[in-house]
Amino acid sequence: MILEVALPISVDKNFDYISDENVKIGCRTVVPFGKKKLTGFVVGIKEKSQKPLKKIIKVVDDEPLLNDELLELAKWISEHYLCSQGVALNLILPSTSKISAKKTEPLNRRSPSEPFLVHTSEQKNSIGKITEALEKNLPKSFLLFGPNDSGKTEIYIQAIDYCIKNNYSAIYLVPDVSLLSQFKELLRDSFGELVGVWHSGLSQKEKNLFLSRLISGEIKVVLGSRSAIFLPVKNPKLFILDEEDDSFYKQMQSPKYHARDVAIARAKIAKGVVVLGSATPSIETYDKTKTGEIELLKLTERIEKRPLPKISVINLKYTKRFAITKPLKYAISNALLQKKQIFLLVNRRGWATTVKCSVCQNIIKCPKCAIPLVAHKNPPGLLCHYCGSKQNYSGKCPVCSGALIYAGFGTEKVEEIVKKIFPSTEIIRIDSDSEISYSKMFRMMKSGKSCILIGTQIVAKGFDFPDLTVVGIINASFGLYSADFRSAERTFSLITHSIGRCGRGSSAGQVIVQTDNPEHYAIKYAAGFDYESFYEHESAYRKEFLWPPFIKLIIITLSGKNEKAVISQSEKLAEKLDGITGLTVLGPAPKVASYLAGKHRWQILLKLKEEDFTDIGCLLQKTVASFRSNKINIVFDVDPLETV
Repeated sequence: MILEVALPISVDKNFDYISDENVKIGCRTVVPFGKKKLTGFVVGIKEKSQKPLKKIIKVVDDEPLLNDELLELAKWISEHYLCSQGVALNLILPSTSKISAKKTEPLNRRSPSEPFLVHTSEQKNSIGKITEALEKNLPKSFLLFGPNDSGKTEIYIQAIDYCIKNNYSAIYLVPDVSLLSQFKELLRDSFGELVGVWHSGLSQKEKNLFLSRLISGEIKVVLGSRSAIFLPVKNPKLFILDEEDDSFYKQMQSPKYHARDVAIARAKIAKGVVVLGSATPSIETYDKTKTGEIELLKLTERIEKRPLPKISVINLKYTKRFAITKPLKYAISNALLQKKQIFLLVNRRGWATTVKCSVCQNIIKCPKCAIPLVAHKNPPGLLCHYCGSKQNYSGKCPVCSGALIYAGFGTEKVEEIVKKIFPSTEIIRIDSDSEISYSKMFRMMKSGKSCILIGTQIVAKGFDFPDLTVVGIINASFGLYSADFRSAERTFSLITHSIGRCGRGSSAGQVIVQTDNPEHYAIKYAAGFDYESFYEHESAYRKEFLWPPFIKLIIITLSGKNEKAVISQSEKLAEKLDGITGLTVLGPAPKVASYLAGKHRWQILLKLKEEDFTDIGCLLQKTVASFRSNKINIVFDVDPLETV
């Protein structure tokens, strides 16, 4: 038989192979491709071919793991993110390991440790709308919008409960693996062994075992990070994305998909329901509630009518620039006297964020990336946060031998300062460098022991610590100085979510926001719990300057070791694209990180109307295909989260 095989390569076409055995559509096969062996996906069966064909090497799957729904989803991904069908399928099922369904006895669902509770009329209305959509078996998207601690998680659990009772499956996404411990405990209490947890940290053996349980129907609820949206669950009807605005839902490697948009596409194929939850929905998502594409479900107050925390904004221009100002120090001291917990947000890793010469002002940069190195103390060294390369400390400037200055502060320096001020207090630091695991941090905080938690944005979203009563935001305006058009939205979201970590128990919360730009609208509206005013302000700005949601963006990045070749190819490609009707071409221009991991990087920013994307997308793929080479890599980013 002749098989049409989609391969995970950038060439946007499929290839035919001969097989002596029967192979079903949706199975994986290992095939020869040039001098390589590649794992491809059977997407069609043909009766004859126009030319001699190579034989497949082996069949990976006895039965297809990719059903019609997932094949259709891969087709959508291919068209939307301008990649080949094989690359899209490789997102869904990348492994070459053989997976077979386990034969298991039906599992009884565990009785919940506590009865499900719906406290407010707003919660009842929300769960009613979601279950009604599930019952009607029609694709539907909802935005569950409400302040932190307003009971969104209880609504998710009620919706999952309805699915299980009706023999449906659910996928529940959280933005970061750090949150999995908390939600795993919550879901297992309600649904027992029907819950399976999926994330990139699983070994291949663990992934295969998980997939076997999933295929057999043993798992009905998948809890996971971004990639869990592709899993072959049986009869999927509910797709939940908590903190839908979080940037972790966007894949940074090609193809650069967004889990939110994939979930909406998959729900349309499966005739299912998407629930997007957030206290700070993305501007694009909230705009769709205005046009009717997404239905708004609104929660206006915290559960049990808990008061919102008291907010104090400290202007750093009129105080000494210590990481811990006097008002914040006083608030921490009071909380510790009451045996409570404190969270300090420092959205930079490391000890000193800039190392420069006191004489010639030369900034020490990564030789592979031309990005300023960050000083770390544990383990000691100068680290590049882009490529991970490391240098030993040096007391002198490599240019003029002048003494070096270590400026700025990250989580390590704040930890050092706090230890000096509060030497007898237990301090927990959580970032991607810290030795303590997220699960251990979660258990320590849930124990209620008085302590100070120092962390990056990883900690700011999703965690529920009832004994946390003080939040200090060390420098709220740090993110505002980015050239990216989303800088205000990111700042507003991070402040709002940090505020939402405190006052979730019986004690009132207090938040100290330190900033050198207190009049900026992102900070003012975040401190006033006013998302609608922020949306109106931000939306007006984006409409005036034609940014999403009022225009569609595509970034084409060209990279290679030869800078002149990258620039030349970028200019030629931009000139070619400029001739496409309906496309506005900006650039080419070097990216902010223009030299990364030994490669020069330039980009072309494209603006177009959403309704023109289908036709223009096809032209883009054909045009770019003629510019690809072994020496220059070209990557599409459709609906990018960053433009610099």
